Amino acid sequence: MSSKLTTRAVRADKRTIELNLSVPATAPQVLKGGHPAPVPPRAEAPSARLWQPLAVLTDTVALGVSFALGDLLRQPLGSVEGPRLVPSLMRELPFLPMFLAALAIYGLYLRDQRRLRSSSFVDIGPRGHALALGAIATLATSAFLHRVAGWPKIGWTEVVFMSAPAVVLLPLGRGLVAVARRRHGANRSRVLIVGSGAVASSLAQRLGRCADVELLGFVDDSPLLLPRGQSALGRRLGGIEDLPRLCADNGVDRVLVAFSQSSPTWVVEMLRKLPSTVRISVVPRMFELVTWQSQIEEVHGLTVMDIAPPRLGPVSRATKRAMDVGVSAVALTLLSPLLLAIAVAVRYTSPGPVFFRQERVGYKGRAFRIVKFRTMAVGADDLKIDLRAHANDVDGPLFKLHDDPRVTRVGKFLRATSLDEIPQLLNVLVGHMSLIGPRPFVPDESAGIDGWAARRYDVRPGMTGLWQISGRNDLPFEELRQLDYAYVASWSLWWDLKILWQTPGSVLRRQGAY
Repeated sequence: MSSKLTTRAVRADKRTIELNLSVPATAPQVLKGGHPAPVPPRAEAPSARLWQPLAVLTDTVALGVSFALGDLLRQPLGSVEGPRLVPSLMRELPFLPMFLAALAIYGLYLRDQRRLRSSSFVDIGPRGHALALGAIATLATSAFLHRVAGWPKIGWTEVVFMSAPAVVLLPLGRGLVAVARRRHGANRSRVLIVGSGAVASSLAQRLGRCADVELLGFVDDSPLLLPRGQSALGRRLGGIEDLPRLCADNGVDRVLVAFSQSSPTWVVEMLRKLPSTVRISVVPRMFELVTWQSQIEEVHGLTVMDIAPPRLGPVSRATKRAMDVGVSAVALTLLSPLLLAIAVAVRYTSPGPVFFRQERVGYKGRAFRIVKFRTMAVGADDLKIDLRAHANDVDGPLFKLHDDPRVTRVGKFLRATSLDEIPQLLNVLVGHMSLIGPRPFVPDESAGIDGWAARRYDVRPGMTGLWQISGRNDLPFEELRQLDYAYVASWSLWWDLKILWQTPGSVLRRQGAY
């Protein structure tokens, strides 16, 4: 059923915009009386209100352990004695608050509250700077106290050993706390989306893949327009003027603004009425061009965003290639026993070769043969045409089945755990692929990639990439194209390291792996 939205005038920034839309309208779920169905009450978690004190306590313990480990490592092997260790700790622990102060200066007790999703990786840089600042402050204060009061002086060697283990222990401690909070539901953010169109729907789909986000619904003056079959994404809870009340009544943590059809002036006015405890995030206009490499600057109070150019320079390419060669060579050496075990399992559980080789389209559109462990029965490609004609679980030119009859018993496990991909390290080593990049398609699937999306061929295809950590085969084809473009447009060594950091978690969750 569809309903026609009549032409109406919307006043925005002293201009009148005429809207004449004919689109299917999805009515919000309502109770008698015309009011939206109530949102379930928030389950209070004691640790939710104690996050900052808990983070400080966790960091204090991690720093104390770091100091002790540093003392142990600094002593000659086999000569560590309790009486020697205790005096060292007693001399160092008074300087621990300086490291905590440095962490606070770099905002490491506020960053998680400002982010939609917490991430320990993006804090690696600020955390390293904070530890360096704490070490310098310790050296300076120790030298001053030694001169004034005769306190034992701490030198460069000692302060380096004190702080070095904290590089690992601080994120490890925070991670353990995050796991504990997740089990108690304390780190789930309650979110409202302001908007009702295609962008709001796409945002809701992505939030649905985030276990730490609870999407309550949509707020807009227009009817909720969800794609067919996606009514489970949420419901319209009210109009723009209801936003402050809905946030207060439902314990909302964050509001995401995604292109409401209401007047921007009206939306901004309601957003300004929200309490400071409700965070606000905005999907930028022309978000298809904006990437994480884009930079924000100010021109006499007006915010201007620079769009990062979608290209990799010679230095960037050389750096990326050096990392590919080094990591793939080391990984192949360390994983050789696992490779042998998988090869034996594949060979003796189904007839056929151990490895599967297939033509894929790579850098600059050149074809190469990818190497994987065989996960399907011999002759699987011959059955692809018949299967594709009757069933396909993904959109666009791609072809995937959740329960593919061609997959072997061992192959199903290898695909779910991505172990079948390990031989691609050989492709990385010889230069056909990279560790991180767009996924390589077979030629008939690559035929559907053109225009701006063809920039994916400006880099080598990857074993992992944004597509894998974002949902893999569960992603719509259009979103996959945008992720590939965003990766090329925003490449940096830091982003590659972040994707590598998040890949093991994505593999363990097995989301979209089939």
